[in-house]
Order: sequence, then C-alpha cells, then structure tokens
Amino acid sequence: MNTTTKTPAQLAEDARQTANDAIDTTRAYAQNAVNAAGEKVRDLRRDAEPAVEQLAARVQQAVQRGLDAASTTSARAQRRLEAAADVTGKYIADQPVRSVLVAAAAGAAITALIVLASRRRDDY
Repeated sequence: MNTTTKTPAQLAEDARQTANDAIDTTRAYAQNAVNAAGEKVRDLRRDAEPAVEQLAARVQQAVQRGLDAASTTSARAQRRLEAAADVTGKYIADQPVRSVLVAAAAGAAITALIVLASRRRDDY
C-alpha cells in the first residue's frame, strides 16, 4: 500500500486548486445560464414582434374607421344644416309677415326668460 503523507503546503495547494476548479465551474455554469436567458429573451422578442405589429395595424385601422365615420357624420350634418337653411329661407320668402311675427315672439320669450332668471337670482 502506497501511503504518502502530504505536507501542509501540498494540502494547501490541493485546497487552492479545488477552490479554483469550483470557481471556474461556477463561472461556466453562470455564463451558460446568462447565455440561455439571453437566448430566451431573443426568442420572446422575435415571437412578440409580429403580435405587436399586428396590434399596431389593428389600432391604425380602428382609428382610420373612426376618422372615416366622423367625416361621414360631419358631411351628413352639413347637408342637413344646408337643407334646413334652404327651407327656412324659402319659408321667410313665402311668408315674410308671419316670419317677422315668429321672430318677434321668440325674441320676447327669450327676453322674458332672462328677466325671470335675473329676478330669481336677485331674490336669493
């Protein structure tokens, strides 16, 4: 049986070498973990890009539809306002006396409402 007794210096050297090996192994393991995490992040980013682009396209389409609907509604309202103005102009041209009387009555009613509102405010 070959038994060799190691000196304290040899034991210290063995311990140092074992510690260095453990440090190197830990570094390699940590580097592998970092590399794997980086790969996962790249995979997730690559997988998410089409979904983000698709969502952006949908939002853009929805905004465009909203703008188109607002434009259509605005044009429709403009046409109705023009039609009402035409009807009003025709009514005034056809019945000028009645139009003046209606306008005077509306003005009197608005004035009466303003006077009533100001009196009530003064009473409080």
